[in-house]
Amino acid sequence: MKRLFLAALLTGLSAAASAEVIILKDGTRLEGEFTGEMDGAAILRTKYGSLTINTGDILSRGPEVAASSAAAQAPGETLTFKTVQMEDSASQKIYSAGAVVIATETFSSSGILLGTAGVIEDGVYREYYPLGALKTEKKMSGGKVDGGLKVFFENGIVQTEAQYAAGVLDGPVIIRSETGTLQFEQNFKNGVPNGWFRQYDAKGNVKSETQYVNGVAEENPKWTDLEPVKKKEGAQAQGQELMLTAKSQRLARVERVSFYVNNKYIARVNLDKNFNIVGRDGKAPDGSVKVYSADGKLEKEFIFEQGEVKRLLVYEPGGPLMTEYAFREGKAERQSGAGAIERIK
Repeated sequence: MKRLFLAALLTGLSAAASAEVIILKDGTRLEGEFTGEMDGAAILRTKYGSLTINTGDILSRGPEVAASSAAAQAPGETLTFKTVQMEDSASQKIYSAGAVVIATETFSSSGILLGTAGVIEDGVYREYYPLGALKTEKKMSGGKVDGGLKVFFENGIVQTEAQYAAGVLDGPVIIRSETGTLQFEQNFKNGVPNGWFRQYDAKGNVKSETQYVNGVAEENPKWTDLEPVKKKEGAQAQGQELMLTAKSQRLARVERVSFYVNNKYIARVNLDKNFNIVGRDGKAPDGSVKVYSADGKLEKEFIFEQGEVKRLLVYEPGGPLMTEYAFREGKAERQSGAGAIERIK
């Protein structure tokens, strides 16, 4: 593999004479002064910093190349970068405008940025696989990732989507498998976890989830609905005991109620303070699902029909029925008197 990485200061190397233009076998164009050569590696001093080049990667060098430097520009792409792995497990990202190297970033084996040489121009940079497929696309501003970043599998499927602001994660992060199946969903604000972190199984169902607030994981809500419900769904489900359960979590402006069948997530409903449905996903089987408080007292009962919430019963804590609601297009309608309906604004 071609070697090109930022060199540390080396001693015992002879000084070079004059500036040269160097063309590498992959089309990269460099300008600078050679300051020495040792063990198949040449040290080139450029205005962006010192680079160590594998001499076997040099196609041509010398002042006479400068006049035809325009011909050395790689056609098509304006801003590109490539990632080079180093022997000590560190890595370097090399940024180019056309085929001219304009900057480098050096990272430790754990991904920590150790230093930058040169100036990374503002714009969208792309990295490619050896056979030409797009590998990475990211927007740079002020020398940092700022905006969207996408990483692709070689088959074209998007592996990772992320949002950055001034070099730190700020927004959703989506990770998929090579077949496009959703695997992970994360949310960040100013570089720290903030929102839901979810892991999905091979079928795209939620496997686990944790909510973060300013980098701190919230305690998962407790739930104790243990009432088994029988439901037949074709030959495979006949005779199978289905346990419908629910857990409630109060967020800043809504109450989020998640529903499970045999401890497997199937649906979620968000209620505002007036019990209007302001968000939903998934589908629950027809029937009744009860919600209990942390100390085991009945609080609510949801009635599902055709996968939709049709009625909501709200109880005094552990006591009698307090209010019953019906729903029309997500709006809660309180049932009162002899069938009278009052819509909740």
